[in-house]
Amino acid sequence: MILSSIEKMAKDIGFDIGASNDQIQADLLNGFCAAIHQTMQHQDRGTQICYIVNKLDPRTCTILKEFYEFIKIKEED
Repeated sequence: MILSSIEKMAKDIGFDIGASNDQIQADLLNGFCAAIHQTMQHQDRGTQICYIVNKLDPRTCTILKEFYEFIKIKEED
């Protein structure tokens, strides 16, 4: 399998954006989630999310759980 330069650098790009400001961080997450939402049917999306979650490290899981808690608060407003 041939990987593009973006695929090879995905983790490094993510790290750099993680150290960036909130707007750039949100843009990254919004773009990623928009692509998953628009390019996959619900069932396929669930399968893909399962595959992704299986490859996440514990630090990532912790941060995503924190995102979820703040999303719940935002949706209550």
